[in-house]
Amino acid sequence: MKKPNYEDLIMKRAMDIFAEDGLKFFGIDKKVKEPGPTELVVLKTQNMFMDYTFLMEDDTYIHFEFQTTNKNVSDLRRFRAYEALLSHQTGKDVITYVVYSSNIIDVNDVLKTGINEFKVNTISMVDKNGDEVFNYIYDKINKGISLSKDDIISLSFTPIMGGELSKLDRILNTIKVLKDIDDTYRPDVESIIYAFANKFLSGKDLERVKEELKVTELGKSLMDEAKKEKALEIAASLLDVLSIEMIANKTGLTVEEVKSLKEESK
Repeated sequence: MKKPNYEDLIMKRAMDIFAEDGLKFFGIDKKVKEPGPTELVVLKTQNMFMDYTFLMEDDTYIHFEFQTTNKNVSDLRRFRAYEALLSHQTGKDVITYVVYSSNIIDVNDVLKTGINEFKVNTISMVDKNGDEVFNYIYDKINKGISLSKDDIISLSFTPIMGGELSKLDRILNTIKVLKDIDDTYRPDVESIIYAFANKFLSGKDLERVKEELKVTELGKSLMDEAKKEKALEIAASLLDVLSIEMIANKTGLTVEEVKSLKEESK
């Protein structure tokens, strides 16, 4: 049984909140028609994964990439391939926006290759002060003032903004005020923060974020998923030892799940 890419599912859910007001946050004043594809299948069944795309009301695509590293020409060649393939497969024009986190300052937005020139729209988050954004929102919460949707979106993006605090501290700060965010948007913010944590953090820092998220609905879902993955690992190790029914009984998986796992192992 193929394990679901849980982070991808969360990232796609998180982008729901970006659809209108989120794009405005990045200075894009267009209407979203629907979310676009993020997986491109090319020759040799090679999959190329973009971060996000949106089909706009003017029938063009906006393609988003979030970058924490800067490989200059290598990145631009990759973005060019994404854009060309998406345009080729859909027959629509594509505009690429690259959002660079605060640790990246000098970036190239033009790739000259042969007689062609490929250009992306770069958005640098270093100019936005995440500490100030958090303090402003925290002050509103302490005064009992309701947060606007713009506040919530700004808070969600503080991990990739500039400022004195680290990405880890900004993520932890946001988690601490999750209880004060409107129930309508709280799951979105939880998802965005977890997605950024997975993209930017590793090791003990990432584990600390997961620990803080345990009490949230997202955290509970992550724990359930971790238990499911562990059960699948145990079941796989018992396929040649016990019957399908006994494996299902010991692991808590369904008989159908164990059968599917056994078929994949052949």
